[in-house]
Amino acid sequence: MAARFDYAEYEFTLRDRQRNREMQSGYVAHFRGCHKVLDLACGSGIFLELLAEHGIPALGVERNPTVVAWVKQHGWDIVEQDVFAFLEQTTETYDGVFCSHFLEHLPFEQVLRFFELLAPRVSVAGTVVIVVPNPESIRMQLLGFWRDPEHVRFYHPELLEAVCRHAGLEVIHTNREDVPHLLAPLVLPQAVEAGRDRPPRPRGWLKEKLRAGYFRLLRRLRLVPAADLPALEARLRQQMEAQQKAVTTWAEGANEAINSMWARPDNAAIVCRKTKA
Repeated sequence: MAARFDYAEYEFTLRDRQRNREMQSGYVAHFRGCHKVLDLACGSGIFLELLAEHGIPALGVERNPTVVAWVKQHGWDIVEQDVFAFLEQTTETYDGVFCSHFLEHLPFEQVLRFFELLAPRVSVAGTVVIVVPNPESIRMQLLGFWRDPEHVRFYHPELLEAVCRHAGLEVIHTNREDVPHLLAPLVLPQAVEAGRDRPPRPRGWLKEKLRAGYFRLLRRLRLVPAADLPALEARLRQQMEAQQKAVTTWAEGANEAINSMWARPDNAAIVCRKTKA
């Protein structure tokens, strides 16, 4: 009988390490100058690797023994332990804490407990960076979140910001206003204005008297005499301009609506600082 599916299989087969490196690399700057960074639920050590490349000392905490063994083979410092057990037992403090894609694995009561345990482990003026899947991202809702076999629920960043403040962590930055996936605007074809700058047609050989009767005949046949074309074209031009204006207004609204939903960052990042002991 085959062994049960292990989370390590997901970690090593369904996650794109290079893509996650690119995503997490932007968070390194928050820890410049730190002397001891704690990476909670560090997984395969992507952020430990990035910190090491920048000469920033760090310790990872991860519960999965297979993943921990792999991280140790690559020379990064890691403890094999459940995050809650580690925070309950350690007496160390850290001037930097990174926790990416962990809270969505927990029910809300455990999220509250996580911050209760975390706050005392952060030194005064220490930095905490929390990253979670962004529920405002349509891509994350449709394409990313439910690939992970242990995800429990989304947490809105505003809720987590409130929890951070309650735990004594001052929120100093979020990425809620970032729009890295801004879509190209809708480009509509310009209306072609028929008949503009059209030269007047010559009267030709028709006499005025015959012309009047001829025009009446054309109108009865629902045909347009040449003499009526300028006025008709003017009316059509006005209608086309009004229609083009209405379509342009709609496109502008559509661009704004689409981007307000589709351009949200896939990950919500909350940067905090501990200001009081």
